[in-house]
Amino acid sequence: MLGFLSNDFNQAGSEEEIEACNEQYAVSFQQFDVDHIKGATNQPVFSWLQSQQNPGPASTLVPQWNFHKYLLSKDGQLVATWDTYVYPGDDPLNPNDSFETNAIVIAIEAELAKP
Repeated sequence: MLGFLSNDFNQAGSEEEIEACNEQYAVSFQQFDVDHIKGATNQPVFSWLQSQQNPGPASTLVPQWNFHKYLLSKDGQLVATWDTYVYPGDDPLNPNDSFETNAIVIAIEAELAKP
């Protein structure tokens, strides 16, 4: 799990605001410095991601807002994408959601189970 911080959505954040957000959402994965994730000056990884065929279920490979998600296979192939609003685990605001039924968790576990 990697996080790419960006101000491409007009939500500039100070280091203190980023740290507070990370604490609020219990972020424990590696995050990169603030940079562009869309447009002509985006980070190279996003140029590559956005040049791939969209495997879905997200409607687009280009993030429309924060928390767009991409799943890569062990050999580096793009296998799934999810839009911002799809919660990546046990959504505390959805009593019908759990880690066992979450589409992202199921997809990650399926990829990890492959040789």
